[in-house]
Amino acid sequence: MHRDTAKTLAKESLVEPATDLDGTTEHPSDVQLAPNPGPSRRFFMPIAAGAFLLCSLLATGVWWQYQSAHIVTRNALVRSHLSELGVRGEGVVARIFVAAGDQVRAGDLLAELDNRHLLARRAQVEASLETLDRRIAVDETALAFATQQAHIALLRAESTYRQVQAEAEAARIQAEDSRAYHATRQALATGGGISAEAIRDAAAKAAQHASLATAAEEAVAGSRSDVEGAILSEQKVKILEGELLVLRAERQETYTELQRIDADIESTRVLAPADGAVIRRLAQPGMAVETGMPLLSLWLTQDTWIEAWIPEEELGDLQAGAQVAVSFPALPDQRFTGSLERIGLVTDFEMPVDYLPQTREARMRPTPQIGVRVRLNALPEQIRPGMSAVVDLTRAGS
Repeated sequence: MHRDTAKTLAKESLVEPATDLDGTTEHPSDVQLAPNPGPSRRFFMPIAAGAFLLCSLLATGVWWQYQSAHIVTRNALVRSHLSELGVRGEGVVARIFVAAGDQVRAGDLLAELDNRHLLARRAQVEASLETLDRRIAVDETALAFATQQAHIALLRAESTYRQVQAEAEAARIQAEDSRAYHATRQALATGGGISAEAIRDAAAKAAQHASLATAAEEAVAGSRSDVEGAILSEQKVKILEGELLVLRAERQETYTELQRIDADIESTRVLAPADGAVIRRLAQPGMAVETGMPLLSLWLTQDTWIEAWIPEEELGDLQAGAQVAVSFPALPDQRFTGSLERIGLVTDFEMPVDYLPQTREARMRPTPQIGVRVRLNALPEQIRPGMSAVVDLTRAGS
């Protein structure tokens, strides 16, 4: 009886209408029973957990394999040469042709000092140089003419001298023959074998030929004087050559002065030593500057590298030329390839404080760090000196 009563109460509880909080009743036909979890759901949860565990293990394995083949450091930054450009002279800044952020090419004119006084001096020296060139041209022509004239005069005088010598020698021989002939006639006159008239005629010829010989000797002396005069003319040509040498030396001195002025003008101009970008202007037009005072700060973009610091225990796995992958926080979705160019010779314990990226207290670890230089195959345009980087170096033998 008790068992039947319990069954009856259970049936009544199943069909009793439910009452909501607002007092409405719900009929049994409106009640939706919770679905009975089937066997698929009971098996899905363990499978999902196993798959997740397997993926985690695979990811951990890949990470561990990558870490074993690479040295990864976040202690890296972009390095480059920064140059402060100044002038070799002193003066007042006339113009600055660039502003911060401008890209420049090697040889571009970036700034210049006021050089009007140098340009005026250059024009004056250039005019003097032109005058000297004209004087030298005239003197060279005159020297060539004088040299040729003196040479011809000497040849003519020497030819005349030889001719006169020959004539004097012939006159001397003829005079001697005439004296001998006269002496012979005089000897014959003693025996009465010849007339006095023949003797007088022989004496006259002897006197005439002697006079001709004397005149020929005097002509030889005059011709010798002409030769000596032609030789003196050649000596005068030497003097002209010396004067021309003085003019040429003066021209060289003037040309050297012109070159010095050109160098002074060049020293007032600031040219880009290499391709790069202007970081900031350190002077403005109208400012007076002294020798060596910087006017512009320039980033030389053609030589930019990545400087990374590696713990000393990784030194044995470093090898110059190893492949490197580099990423930048500024470019999170990009990776760049390169190579290990150089391994440092000392640790950061021995580096000057002003060279380290941060102070020793803020940066150094108990383990010394080795600095390495990484060269990228292609440098991104967005990269700037001092930006941080993440460097993955391939271990030696990997």
